[in-house]
Amino acid sequence: MKEAPDGKKLLTAFDRILIGDRDIGQPEERLRIGYIGGWSSIAGNAVLALLKFTIGLAVGSASLLANAVHTASDILTSAVIIIGFKLSSKEPDQKHPYGHGRIEYLVGLIIAMALIGVGIGFIIDAYRRLLSGVSMRPSLLAVIVAVFSVFLKELMYRFTANLGRLIESEALLADAWHHRSDAFTSLLVVAAVLGSYFRIGWLDAVGAFCIAGFIIYTGAEIAYRAVNKIIGVSPPAELLGRLEREALKIEGVMGVHDLEVHDYGMRKYISLHIKVDSNTTLHRAHEIVHRVQDSLEEKFNHRVTTHLDLHD
Repeated sequence: MKEAPDGKKLLTAFDRILIGDRDIGQPEERLRIGYIGGWSSIAGNAVLALLKFTIGLAVGSASLLANAVHTASDILTSAVIIIGFKLSSKEPDQKHPYGHGRIEYLVGLIIAMALIGVGIGFIIDAYRRLLSGVSMRPSLLAVIVAVFSVFLKELMYRFTANLGRLIESEALLADAWHHRSDAFTSLLVVAAVLGSYFRIGWLDAVGAFCIAGFIIYTGAEIAYRAVNKIIGVSPPAELLGRLEREALKIEGVMGVHDLEVHDYGMRKYISLHIKVDSNTTLHRAHEIVHRVQDSLEEKFNHRVTTHLDLHD
């Protein structure tokens, strides 16, 4: 998601239709978009699973029925997304004073591990195919279903990934790549059928090895980002710079230091020290502190704590 010079996201026409005049920085709006991503994935997977199951029964295709079960199981992954967003939106309590937002990162980690599992499954299946010499029998119907599956799953990937980038959600981005891995699976079906027509039985197995490596790499990358955010990673230098420049705009602020951003998913907490002239009255210094906090909270929509230091 690209940003304007002032740090705001540049929204597409579709984003504007989806968001309207709502503030995506608000926790309730983030929750709404998370639900849209999760429920749309469930709907898409349900339609695709029903289609594969119906056609599989009609033509007596065991492979198509097995693929239908695999697609139906993806509904559980999307259900985890919805549950994760629901739990992460819970208000802070005595045991969790900063909220439950990092649950979303755990969901992203779970789905990333599922992606890695899918990639490993590809490798095992491809290896068995190479050893046994088993190849798919030509089937026009299988190609039609596979092509439709590729189209729908790629559409679901783009939609979910856009939502994930919009609210910077690792969980939605991971789910999006899960959709794309399914699109790759369907592409392998097409490759297998084409290979069988031209008597290249190993084509789908070789393709599976290549795609498996890509899926495992993507899953590992998502898992790495999720773990970093769970542990607590340093914020981007660009964000720190914007925060500092915004604070220095307030009259009376002579310097900013010890600027920290703590990421808790739906909520972020900013802590900073500002320097004011030592001759400033207590009332005036207190006013400057509140102006800094109000300005940063309005612009960045995060909770801000400002500490006061006197400058000689």
